[in-house]
Amino acid sequence: MTLRFPYIRAAVLIAAFALSSMTVSAQSDLLKEKFSVRLHRIAGEADAVVGFVIKDLKSGERFALNETEIFPQASSIKIHILTEVYRQAAAGKFSLNDIRPLPSSARVAGSGVLSMLGERTVSMSVRDYCVLMMNLSDNTATNLLIDLVGMKNVNESLVKEGAPETKLQRIMMDYQAAKEGRENIATPKDVALVLEKLYNGTMVNRAASDDMLAVMRLEKEGWIKSGVGTGVPVANKAGDIEGVKVDAAVVYLENGPYVITVMTKMLLKEPDGGRIITDISRATYEYFERKASSNRFGRRIPK
Repeated sequence: MTLRFPYIRAAVLIAAFALSSMTVSAQSDLLKEKFSVRLHRIAGEADAVVGFVIKDLKSGERFALNETEIFPQASSIKIHILTEVYRQAAAGKFSLNDIRPLPSSARVAGSGVLSMLGERTVSMSVRDYCVLMMNLSDNTATNLLIDLVGMKNVNESLVKEGAPETKLQRIMMDYQAAKEGRENIATPKDVALVLEKLYNGTMVNRAASDDMLAVMRLEKEGWIKSGVGTGVPVANKAGDIEGVKVDAAVVYLENGPYVITVMTKMLLKEPDGGRIITDISRATYEYFERKASSNRFGRRIPK
């Protein structure tokens, strides 16, 4: 009989541990369920079509809505132009440090500063044009880079990367092309995949991925960033055209980095798009931040 006591004691301890683990798992599932409901409520109450993909880059936990729906991408398409520039530079077609004059043919209105500068007075490196494209959303820099790498090459590379529904079909500010149905498009799933590859260092190579993300992290406003805590780095590119607002980002939350892509279209009221994206971003940040800063029993651990 005495020999059984250690085994009984061990069985009790194992059962207690299992019960504790089940309790922790249950509370984690409950928080996840509440978060999912919150996301769908924000999207459901929006007077627009909303799609998103959110993924924890450590655990792989993922949330999505309308992830294969095709949306106009607006200026977020510039993410994919950027990756093609770095891809061709890595292949030796040109150097990111090559100095290129700004031709008159690339000049267009809209966002950015290059269109306001003097004729035949601007020359800068390919990387500098990339910085202006991503940080100021400069349309003139973008058109120069499209001409450099080729629209066809951007699209062929996207297919190879597993993002076949993302297509660059017009240069910036080409309203006639848009009227004819040649819009720059993507799905939330495709964009999230590209961002994840950038984070993992598999877009071109580690050094190129890191530099592209560094360019995307340069200080600027954004709807996703508006929903993120102060001081948390965000590498993003937003887009804004009539009836469409989108934003896509890698959020460098300590102990819990994540990808978030939110796309809206068919907006009844233009200001609603940014609010929807920020509301989803805020809900996402609050969910992942609590998980990253709490122990397994749910106690918040101060830094």
